[in-house]
Amino acid sequence: MKLLGIQVQNLASLADADIDFTQPPLKDTGLFAITGDTGAGKSTLLDAICLALYGKTARLKADAKNKVMLNGDELKLNDPRNLLRRGCVSARAEVTFCGQDGSQYRASWRVGRARNKLDGRIKEAEHQVVRLADDTVLTTKTTEAKQLLEQLLGLNFEQFSRAVLLAQHEFAAFLKANSDERAQLLETLTGTAKFSVIGKAIFEHHKAKQDALEQRKQSLNHVNLLSDEALAENQHTAAGLTAAIATARDEEKHLEQGIFWHQACNKLAEQCHQAELEQADCQQRLTTQAHDFDKARRAKAVEVIADNRAQARDMTAQLKQLELDISQLQQQDFAPQIRIAQDELQAAQTRLSEAKNQLQISTPALQSLRELDQQREANKQLLAQNSAEHNEQREQHEALQQRSETLGAQLQKDGQQVARLQQKCQADPDLTRVSEQWSQVSGALKHWQACQAQLGKLAQEQQHTKASADKDTQTQQALQPRLTELHQQLAGIEQNLSVTQSQLSELDYETLQFQRTQLIQAQQNQSQHAQLQQEQGEHRLHIDRLRHQHHSLQQQLKDTEQQDELTRQRVLLTQENLQQVRFRASDSVSKLRTQLVAGQECMVCGSTEHPYGVDHIDSHWQTLIADFESQYQAAEQARAQTQQRYHDLVGQAEQCNGQLQAALQHEAQLNSKLAQIAELLAQLPVEFRNIADPQALLAQLDHKLQTYSQLSKTQQQLWQQQQTAQRDIQQLEQQNQQLQSQLERAAQAMAYAQTRQTELATEQQETLSQIRQVYSTSAWWHAFEQSPEQAITQLGEQVHVRQQQLQQLSELQQKIDEGEQQAKLLRQQSQDKQAQLDKTAHARQTLTDKGDVLTRERTAIQPLEISADNWHQSLLDEQQHAESTQAQATQRVADLRQAQESQALTLAHKQQSQQQLQESLAKVQSRYQSWLVELQTQFDTLSEADVEALLQWDKSQWQALLAEYEAVSKALHTAQNKHIHLHEELASLRAKPVTEQGQAQLTERLAQLQQARDANQAQLISVNTVLKQHEDNQAYLAEQYEALQAQQAEYEHWHLLNRLLGDATGKTMRNLAQTQTLRILLQYANHHLSSLSHRYRLTVIGQSLEIAIIDRDMADEQRSVNTLSGGESFLVSLALALGLASLSSNQVQINSLFIDEGFGTLDPQTLSVALDALDALQSQGRKVGVISHVAEMTERVATQIKVQKQAGGFSSVTISER
Repeated sequence: MKLLGIQVQNLASLADADIDFTQPPLKDTGLFAITGDTGAGKSTLLDAICLALYGKTARLKADAKNKVMLNGDELKLNDPRNLLRRGCVSARAEVTFCGQDGSQYRASWRVGRARNKLDGRIKEAEHQVVRLADDTVLTTKTTEAKQLLEQLLGLNFEQFSRAVLLAQHEFAAFLKANSDERAQLLETLTGTAKFSVIGKAIFEHHKAKQDALEQRKQSLNHVNLLSDEALAENQHTAAGLTAAIATARDEEKHLEQGIFWHQACNKLAEQCHQAELEQADCQQRLTTQAHDFDKARRAKAVEVIADNRAQARDMTAQLKQLELDISQLQQQDFAPQIRIAQDELQAAQTRLSEAKNQLQISTPALQSLRELDQQREANKQLLAQNSAEHNEQREQHEALQQRSETLGAQLQKDGQQVARLQQKCQADPDLTRVSEQWSQVSGALKHWQACQAQLGKLAQEQQHTKASADKDTQTQQALQPRLTELHQQLAGIEQNLSVTQSQLSELDYETLQFQRTQLIQAQQNQSQHAQLQQEQGEHRLHIDRLRHQHHSLQQQLKDTEQQDELTRQRVLLTQENLQQVRFRASDSVSKLRTQLVAGQECMVCGSTEHPYGVDHIDSHWQTLIADFESQYQAAEQARAQTQQRYHDLVGQAEQCNGQLQAALQHEAQLNSKLAQIAELLAQLPVEFRNIADPQALLAQLDHKLQTYSQLSKTQQQLWQQQQTAQRDIQQLEQQNQQLQSQLERAAQAMAYAQTRQTELATEQQETLSQIRQVYSTSAWWHAFEQSPEQAITQLGEQVHVRQQQLQQLSELQQKIDEGEQQAKLLRQQSQDKQAQLDKTAHARQTLTDKGDVLTRERTAIQPLEISADNWHQSLLDEQQHAESTQAQATQRVADLRQAQESQALTLAHKQQSQQQLQESLAKVQSRYQSWLVELQTQFDTLSEADVEALLQWDKSQWQALLAEYEAVSKALHTAQNKHIHLHEELASLRAKPVTEQGQAQLTERLAQLQQARDANQAQLISVNTVLKQHEDNQAYLAEQYEALQAQQAEYEHWHLLNRLLGDATGKTMRNLAQTQTLRILLQYANHHLSSLSHRYRLTVIGQSLEIAIIDRDMADEQRSVNTLSGGESFLVSLALALGLASLSSNQVQINSLFIDEGFGTLDPQTLSVALDALDALQSQGRKVGVISHVAEMTERVATQIKVQKQAGGFSSVTISER
């Protein structure tokens, strides 16, 4: 992965930045510096890289809960949209890079506000990936972009943060930490927190399994079983109760049969009695409702004539209505109304003629009146305009006069106030003079006050400095005993350290570890060699068995092949014989035999003897055919069995051959493994090939390794104690030197304060002399001597008042001058306005006279005050009214004549309808009389009144009566049949009695038996419950004991895991895993350290997490990391950081690195060493960026990316080369 370019816009403090690594000078250099002041935005460039590639940054990943308001948007603190620059509507971060496939890509991250407005809500971020070779947009979705970029880069965000953005300061702390802290840091740096989680999970699983095991053991203690005596007693009791219950059931069954017979007899007798009651009830209902039922039958018969009666009623009603209508039409007479309407029409025609004549006569007068009205209107408008102008001019003239009077009064008032102010200023000329020069006097007074404050502060500082010097002197005297004690402790520690190092020099950890590994490997190889030899012997026996089996199968195949050939020949022979016999017995041959003649030759064979030619012996041939067919089938079956056996043997032979080949191949593999193990054994040292007691030697080696580990740990502790003592001595000496320096600075400060006090007193006297020259009032100076601050405040207030008075006097004088000029102008404007008033008054009088003349001329034409248009419209309205009246009268005459004609037609039509209805009614009445005569033959007393009454009866009522009659009749018949049947059944049942006892005696005995049986049943249930509980408990205990054994085995497994790896915090598993991680990390780190410095190599002390330094220039002496100088610590920390980068990137090629920390606290010499290391790092082909604001760093690195703060809160980015 290699970065080719970075583009940033409106991200944090960076407004616009474009960094191209493919263009000079960045193209031609491997090391460059990113410089700038603190807060300028150097680290923002790294944020831009992370945003473009992963959509998040390392700096914002910590807080994911708290929120902050950003221009109205509530965002989480870890939301990268917080980096949008204030006052901007969009931001962008783009990175061009070369992926693992060698192609170039551009990743861009964008964020903006809705509608591109500052008040718009901030939108979700957009993520895009483009392949530059063909400008193809690979994705625009955030989730897909993250996954695609991880594939192209070969790193996820955590790996990228550790492999590309190196945090050197974390490894500086890593070097100085103890074992537990180092494990925690290593877990954080490598992202392997899962091992702590596994350790905790093992502990929690172990605890859960232990609790579950104890809970199951406790639950088993609450399960009880019966003793053998109690079990036998309960079983015997249950058997006796079961027998007693069975006996009682048999007797109950016999008693129940007798009771059932009695109940059946009683029930049948009751049913017979009930049937008799039902029969009597039905008969009674028929007798009681006979009249209603007869009336219902008459209503049903009358129903057929209902339509005839309804038709007669309708026709009668229609005839009555027609008679009424004809009478009304005959009484109407339209002739008088027509004569009245004709008189009204003639009057309307006369009024219309008069209206037309009046309109024609008034036309000339209308024209004259219209002209006079126009002239009057124009004169009226001119008069109104003149009046408005006259009133406006009069108001303006009055306003000018009022303003002139007001201005005169104000000028007089201002003159009086000027006189009073001049009198006040002349009363105290000194105050006036100091007010005019107050800026100089005020500055002098402030300078005097400042000097006075400095004098007071100097006095306090002198007092504080003297007290501090006394305290430092006492502290310095108390440090000497502590220094002596620490020097003595350091000497003892160095002596113990020398002894420990001499003991360690006698043990070679790597040699011991190598010997232990070789010994374990020798044991494993020898054990594996013996196992393989045993397996080889067993396998050879298996191969011999397979070979013998294969040879036997081959012999059987040969025998089977010979037998198959024999059976094949047998099949062919029997088949041929069968065909010959069938041919001889065929019909055609039989026909030829009938043609044979004794003494003559056969046409087939030429023989003169024909033994079969006399008789036709078909039965003989059929017998022969059956015999030959059976022989042929037997031969076929024998050959099929032979072939089946042959195929089976072939399959067995192939299977055996496959097993043999697999066995031979496995034998070859065993031989190969034996050869390899023999070769490995030959490579082992001679002393490890034949060891009498390997376990003792292994225990001896483990003891030496443990001793080495303990000595290394002791050495590390002594180194730490030595370092602590040296650090304490150094701190005390520095503290002593610092106290001496403080005492010297205190003496200098006191001397300076004395000199400064004299200077300030002189400056105060000179300042007061300058003030006296301007303001010499003795009363004030006397007050100043008593209370300077109060006197200065009082003088300031007086000067402020006098300055206001002088300012007011100047303003009033200027106001009076301006008022006099304005008064003169107002008088001139008032005179001009009076002349205009006189002119408008004369014009108004002229217009009034003209209006009077026009009014008199109009009155002569039309006395009424009405316009010409309205007069003309009134004449037209009168004419239109006359025309409308004439039209209405004409229409009235026509309507009356049409109504008269319509009346005559309607009368004739109704008279015709009356005659037709009368004829139809006579026919309907005739049919009704015929029907009534016929029905009276069935019902003698039926009259027309009865028919009408029955037709008025509700149909549902008489239908319900008819239905009831049918139901009662049917129920009577059913009751009669039922009574006969029940009587016969009762007689039959009484003829076959079941018992001699009565029903009461049987019931009493049954109740006694049931009571005894229920008691036995309850006791049996109780006993069976006890027995069932015993059986369930037995099964439950068996099941639980089996589960307990399985749970115990599982618990022992987790107990072993917990004892080795688990604890409540995950520390054990973490330290074990991080020990291996540390070894791998140190391998990578030593590889990088060898290119940075050939002197040092990192190593792990024993099986612990302690780190030591191997100093090759000191005969591979093992040193504590605490003995490294600042520059050496930086080299080791950088190597560890690069090692972590290699560990994180695994097989990914990384050609771009950024180091953001670690230079600000280095001294010049150490910084030089660090820069030499970075130069060596860039020589490996990597492009290295260093972020720093250290001056020496910027001087050594020629190519620089400068981030400079600008006015307005943003920074600019420039690239330069020295």
